[in-house]
This record gives sequence, structure tokens and C-alpha cells, in this order.
Amino acid sequence: MLTRKLFHASIALHATLMTGFCSSAAQAQAPADFYRGKTVTLVVGYAPGGGYDIYSRLLARHLGNHIGGAPNVIVQNMPGAAGVVASNNIFVAAPKDGTVIAAVDQNIPMFQLLDGKGVKYDATRFAWLGSMAASNGIAMAWAETGVTSLEDAKTREVSMGATGANDDAYIYARTLNALLGTRFKTIQGYSGTSSVNMALEKGEVESMGRSTYYGFASQRPDWLRDKKINILVQFGFEKQPEIADVPLFVDLVSGTEAKQIAGLVSMPTGIGYSHWLSPEVPANRLSALRAAYMAALSDAALVGEAKQRGIEIKPKTPEQMAQLVKDAANTPADVRAKTVKILGWE
Repeated sequence: MLTRKLFHASIALHATLMTGFCSSAAQAQAPADFYRGKTVTLVVGYAPGGGYDIYSRLLARHLGNHIGGAPNVIVQNMPGAAGVVASNNIFVAAPKDGTVIAAVDQNIPMFQLLDGKGVKYDATRFAWLGSMAASNGIAMAWAETGVTSLEDAKTREVSMGATGANDDAYIYARTLNALLGTRFKTIQGYSGTSSVNMALEKGEVESMGRSTYYGFASQRPDWLRDKKINILVQFGFEKQPEIADVPLFVDLVSGTEAKQIAGLVSMPTGIGYSHWLSPEVPANRLSALRAAYMAALSDAALVGEAKQRGIEIKPKTPEQMAQLVKDAANTPADVRAKTVKILGWE
């Protein structure tokens, strides 16, 4: 007869062996067998209609064709705190089996690296699929307001619509105010880009920030065509060719520290419309999804649809995404602390 101590030890050993067996079984099962009959969900961190939603719905229509087992692929909108709610859910609560993919704000890694409030995820551990496209961020003003440049925004208060404290608009406004002396005032609480767009058109706010020029151009081409807005500044490391006459934020600031801060808040522009999974997803399924992702982005059907709708596709690899986050994490601690103070994320 087993003693109590040996009995509990045997139970613990059995549990350990079963855990290892289940993990091995998950790895051993071919991805095609796993995904057959399944539904893969792209969780968008904003309400429908914005850039992240548009890009993810385009991806959803084609991704399943490149995943063995041909699963159904759908989009679920989970707005809240500019992507933090969705990111927390995917990293902590959602299934870790490769059926849930994040399509959240490009600022999500920076928000966590700067100790943003409410974060339960770790961007340095994201299992990246890659990025569909990335372009410079922009801050713009409605033309009828008469605000044509950052100089105008230094002479009077200019309201700017935003979703939350880690939204691009909020980040742009705070850093522009701190480093260049502008007077943007953020109006927070909008559910997504589309609601800010409507607020701008109705005159509720005078300006807004957009995470990528490509997303803006595909969603509101008439604003560009009819000159309804004035683009005041762009965020990135090289000028966007389509708006080469618009000043680059990193070029407008002076001093080593200011340039490092400008570089840090510009880092997300390299991430763009990206997708990632929980780090616990089995390696063979992650590999299959990465291959499917890149295949979908070069698929003639997706590329053709994107071209017809004016949506830019410029893929980036998982390795490129991970390197961007690693580089941001290596920013000097004092510069990160100063940025946190500017953004009010203490």
C-alpha cells in the first residue's frame, strides 16, 4: 500500500506526465487537422469602420484559403482603451490554441514599455505574424478651422478627438505640446476612428491624429481630394512620399533627449497594421499561420482587392516586428521616464 506521501507524489508525477503528453499531442497534431472545421477570429481593438477594421476584414476574406484545413476566418470588434482591452483579453483570457489573432493599435507595445495603466500583456513576448502595411502617422486639422500649420496651433487651443490615453491622437498631441509648444487639447472617449471622423466633420473637434497615412487615405480619400483637411505634421523616420511637403516631427525637435523622445513615439509607425498571437500558441500552428499570413498578403486575389479599394499592402515579417519592440525596449531609462511624464502615464 502506498503511503500518503508516496500517493501524493505519484499523483503529481501523473499530472506532470499528462501535461507533457497533452503539450506533445498538441505539437504532434498536424495544423491542417486542427484547423479543419474551426473558426479563427481576428480581434480588432476598435469599433467597425476604422483602418484596423478595414485591413483585418480584407485579411479575413483571404487568410483561410492559405491555412491547412481551410478554417472559417471572422472579425470580432472589441473596442476599449485604444486596444488595451483587446490586447489584455488575447494575452490573458482568450484561447491559446491559435484560433485568436490580435489586430490592435500599433501603440500597444510602446504603451506597455512606458508602463501604461491597465496593461496585462507583455509586448516583448508577442508571437507576431507580421504587418500588412505601415506608413507614417499624421496629425491633421479640418480646413474650415483655419488651422493650416503647427504654428497656428501654437497661437490658440485646438481640440483633437481621441479614443483614450494611448491613442495616436493623444500621444501626438501631448508630445507636440511638450516639445514644440503647440496647444492641442484632446477630447477623449470616442469608440474608434470612424466616430472621430464624424466628430471632425460635424465640428465637435477641430483636429485628429491617425496612426498611418495609408489607413487614412483608404478610408477618407475625399478629404484629400477635396482638400477638406490640412495635414500639419507626420510621424516616422523618413518622409512619406505622398506628403513630402509635410514636416517630419523628428526633424522639428532639437536636442538629443527631445530627438530620442520623438523617435520613441514615432516607433509604432513601423509596426502599422500588424497581427500577433499569444506566446503560448503551439509552435507548429504558429509556423503554419505565419506562412499562411505571408502567402495571403501576396495572393493575387487579396492584392487585387486591395488595389481596387485603394488599400496599400507592404508586408513586414515577424522578425521585423520583434526587432522594433526590442529596439524600443532598449531606449535609455531616463528618456522613457521623461516620455511617461509627458504623456501623463505616471
